[in-house]
Amino acid sequence: RGRRANGNAIIENPLVHLTDEELQRDVRSFIENHLPSVAYEDLLRAARVAKDIRIYDEVAREKGYRFESTLPVQLTTEEKRALRRERDVPFSEKGMRIVILTVSIAALLQGFVQSSFNGASLYKEEWGIPEHIMTSSSDNWKFGATNAAPFFVAAFIGCPLSLPINYWYGRRGGICVAAFLIFASSIGAAFAKSWYLLLGIRTINGIGMGIKAVSTPILAGETAVGFWRGSAILAWQLWVAFGIMLGFGFNLIFTTAQSNATTLALINAAPMAPSLVLFIIALFFCPESPRYHLTKGPNYSVPKAFTCMAKIRNTELQALRDLYVVYKSLEQQSMGLGDLDAHAFRSPGFVWVMRDFMRQYRQLFQQRRLYNALISTSTVNLAQQLCGINVLAFYSDQNSWKLGYLFNGVHEGIHMHTKIVPMAYSLGFGAINFLCGLPAVRSIDTLGRRKWLLGTLPFMALFMLAAALSFNIAAENIRVGVAAFFLFASWAIAINLGFAGILSIVFPRVNSGLKEIGSLGLFSGLNVVALVMVFLLVEETKRRTLEELDHIFAVSKRKFMRFQLFEYLPWLIQWYIFGRRSNPRPELYEDVIW
Repeated sequence: RGRRANGNAIIENPLVHLTDEELQRDVRSFIENHLPSVAYEDLLRAARVAKDIRIYDEVAREKGYRFESTLPVQLTTEEKRALRRERDVPFSEKGMRIVILTVSIAALLQGFVQSSFNGASLYKEEWGIPEHIMTSSSDNWKFGATNAAPFFVAAFIGCPLSLPINYWYGRRGGICVAAFLIFASSIGAAFAKSWYLLLGIRTINGIGMGIKAVSTPILAGETAVGFWRGSAILAWQLWVAFGIMLGFGFNLIFTTAQSNATTLALINAAPMAPSLVLFIIALFFCPESPRYHLTKGPNYSVPKAFTCMAKIRNTELQALRDLYVVYKSLEQQSMGLGDLDAHAFRSPGFVWVMRDFMRQYRQLFQQRRLYNALISTSTVNLAQQLCGINVLAFYSDQNSWKLGYLFNGVHEGIHMHTKIVPMAYSLGFGAINFLCGLPAVRSIDTLGRRKWLLGTLPFMALFMLAAALSFNIAAENIRVGVAAFFLFASWAIAINLGFAGILSIVFPRVNSGLKEIGSLGLFSGLNVVALVMVFLLVEETKRRTLEELDHIFAVSKRKFMRFQLFEYLPWLIQWYIFGRRSNPRPELYEDVIW
């Protein structure tokens, strides 16, 4: 059964409608046609555990010891321990450690590149743009375009291009291609002497960033156990922050070079080091996503998928269980074998592949579960930019900070301080982001993403407003400290490429007109807009597998919004404002799995 709609809001197992006899026949067919190297009895055990996962979880926790002997599958001690740990302990699977390392280095590279762009902006006079740009000058647009180019290219070329690259070469292949492009563009940027040369080179960098930004989280999401999928993907956001901090640390070191030209070259070339490390780890050590070998294409192979799954699970039971569930889920989505034509198993030409992906893009707006997921993710990505903090990460030297120029009054005639001070504050900016992101590593799959967003956006709005108002303080040194404190406190979200490009190109012009108070005040209001959008449009996905998310996103967005406005919001008001704790919390979904 396909999952294009879920009017009853039921979250169910893909095996739930199979009787035990039907399950046995299906498992035997699967073994004979796709996985003859595995014993029928072994896969049947795994399939039965997958079908009744809640019961076997209770058995593993010794809550179901009274009826354990009546079950068709008798779990070993090792299997019970593995089933308990996969739900209770993040990253308990030893094979996932190299995946998390790959994701972390890819994310670090993303933050490192961003710090490189930011640091290079402090030396814009070296690439043909005046240090002090007049409000009406076209140099504002040149400056913004040079910084925005990689994000626009990443969003509109790199991200779509990642689809055919992942189709032919897999998630690991996509990461390797991205790492190579960033490595090559970093070398080229070191020799760029004009803004238009740097813009062209950053275009190549943007293609790599887009491919990496798609391939890496997909690898994390497809390999992680569903209970901790959010924590695995959060490694991306967390280490982006660490990369920003590390990048600014190197930028500060590079300021000791003999000339500004040398400093700029070192800043531009710095991302080549982490990109080379990423290339080596992804190519030689990281396992491929099993789902990649289970979807249509020239690399379709169930045995390869099982080999990959066995590397990232602690027991054969878990590997076979997850392999079979993913296969059945893809089959129900009409994305399995029945959806293939004669071209799919060969290595088809570029035109066929692009035509096929254009068809998939159309499906984003035709199938409910897909366009609901698109709305939710787009809302979160937009909120990441509306919060306003990314602009400050992109433009440490702009008037929103005024840090370097404020210190001119204290260090008269020492031009270096106009560059060191913004870098120092940006280093602290990245450090606070990284440290404050650590508590979310586990809680994003226990407390949930939605609660984190709804809980932090109001405070971000207040802190941004406070930072804007702090620029009215007369004493310069106090003004700098207060503004920095409130800006540090409000950093919570990392980067979305498309909106990041828009902000990068528009902000210099906006900031020239609105000044510090107006710019930060604008983003304070946009935080409130983001809060409302998240409340109305974003579902909670904590501790859910990709297969379960199909059911969540198949529920009508209109039904979800009505529930939020007319059931959940009144309950929140009654519970937290009026203290009426007797009313049970309303639930939209009926979970028949857990």
